[in-house]
Amino acid sequence: MGQLASSTRELKKITRRRSILDAARSLILEAKNKDFSMPDLAEKAGVSLVTPYNLFGSKSSILLEIVREDIYDRAQDIADLPCEDLVGWISELSRILSRVYYSKRHFYRRMIVTLVAQESAEGQRDSLMLTYRMFEAALEKPQLLGKFRPVIPTATLARHLAHSVAGSLQDRLMERGTEQKLAIEIETGVLLMLSGICTPNEQSGVLRRLEVLSSGVA
Repeated sequence: MGQLASSTRELKKITRRRSILDAARSLILEAKNKDFSMPDLAEKAGVSLVTPYNLFGSKSSILLEIVREDIYDRAQDIADLPCEDLVGWISELSRILSRVYYSKRHFYRRMIVTLVAQESAEGQRDSLMLTYRMFEAALEKPQLLGKFRPVIPTATLARHLAHSVAGSLQDRLMERGTEQKLAIEIETGVLLMLSGICTPNEQSGVLRRLEVLSSGVA
């Protein structure tokens, strides 16, 4: 009987957590250029005001959990990519990222506003670390296949790659470009970054792809 009661409590807890995260996503989209309040969140989720604090601790932790969920979904797709062909891997990686970011571009634009409004350096740093780890895990696969020369630690490369992708995303969001333009922007940045450290056998293909993208016929 005690085990059943414990399972019921845990199920209710999971349900409340899900309601709070879904409500936060909705409020971020609805808030446009403003932050949302915790009372609004509790009302939207159908829980008491103290419940979000009890389950997550702070608004920054709620936002971080949303980022973690989105990054986990992207990381799973990226992990499934074959990388025997480095140029093909980079192209597919760029398409995955552009598809995800572009389809949720309004959410991500407002998510950035909400994170900044929290003025939580720790929360923003934790969000960045999640992104770094996603790219580090992605780069380990081609690294193990000998696609890169071991001149830069994978963790360092992952940080710079994350910054490159973030810059491309911000540029496209400001210019309100298409998903295809975002994919090309991301791919160009990744190719430029990896061209200097990939092995000679891979470098020629990377440079040829850069020429194609630069010519505007991709």
